Amino acid sequence: MKILIITGSYPPEKCGVGDYCYHLTKHLHEDYPALKLAVMTSGFRSTENMITGVKLLDRVSWSLKNIFNLKKKIATFAPDVIHFQYPTAGYNGLSARYLPLLCKLVGFKIVQTWHEHYKECGAIGWQNVLSCDALIYVREDLPKRLPSWAAMWLKSVPKSYIQNAATIPVVRLSQQKYFEVKGRLSQEKRIVTFFGFANENKGVDKLFDIVNPETQHLVLICDLNDNNRYHSTIINMIKSDRWQGNVTVTGFLPGQAVGEILAVSDAVVFPFSNGAGPWNTSLKASENYDVFTLTTTNQNDLLGYNSESNVYYCRCGDTVAMKSALNAYIGTKCSKSAKYGWKQVTQQHAILYQSVTGKGIDCLHE
Repeated sequence: MKILIITGSYPPEKCGVGDYCYHLTKHLHEDYPALKLAVMTSGFRSTENMITGVKLLDRVSWSLKNIFNLKKKIATFAPDVIHFQYPTAGYNGLSARYLPLLCKLVGFKIVQTWHEHYKECGAIGWQNVLSCDALIYVREDLPKRLPSWAAMWLKSVPKSYIQNAATIPVVRLSQQKYFEVKGRLSQEKRIVTFFGFANENKGVDKLFDIVNPETQHLVLICDLNDNNRYHSTIINMIKSDRWQGNVTVTGFLPGQAVGEILAVSDAVVFPFSNGAGPWNTSLKASENYDVFTLTTTNQNDLLGYNSESNVYYCRCGDTVAMKSALNAYIGTKCSKSAKYGWKQVTQQHAILYQSVTGKGIDCLHE
């Protein structure tokens, strides 16, 4: 069986969905070696992110005038399933929206993964709804929040809720390495870490109301750019007398390096303005460590401390409650084994590919 994964972004480009696509492809290849996999993307190539046995189609343009060239590239691979991922930072032309419809019209089976809700994602439109042979979604409430016409059209379309998995590896440090990494950050203060994209909806600015620089050292694993209005606000906070010497900004780091910092952290904080959930790969990564995690939610039933996951949920925007929870639980450790990971993700994908193509699941292991 041939599967073509189409994504606007792919490592080393900095895009959460692009990073997800890399890990999905890698684990599909490892778990189902009989699958013939290819990736089509506009992203730059990096030997570090090459997967032996997976074909990378030539770098593409998403302009509408290029749509038939894209179809021709796809036809040369002749996939049994074309799997589109939405949204990604790299989709910068209308072909990304119309290509699924064109491919369906010429006979290809179309699977789509929507990482955002329909109404909140500008990359998804009626063309995606009409062209969909199967839908994967990572936000559990997506079917309930579809426009009524879209829900009606997709009523008979196979749908699968497949949670994201962590894209950061679990790193175990020797005692010597532990003190080496911690010493680079702060030897005396407790380490409070944020990692991910420093977009406004991630609430990075709220960290300066939550973290206490007198006893805690803030580590920001993200890129900050003076030319970005929101970033410049954060940079000015870092330069203030209160925070000088109490913040480390690492910039973008590879997964191994992020894992090393998580391994020495006393708390990880995600003050997301719209709440966190199973769709957040960064939350998934944090939960794989024994570190205390503090984040936000819009669900009343999640509020408070969960001892099983070592996660404390506060209402979105409630920095007072987050500050109190951080002071109360910082340093709390909770040993846990990963119950959900890429093995489960690939298995659910394989089952869906089977239902779309009509081919038996055993053929994936030939």
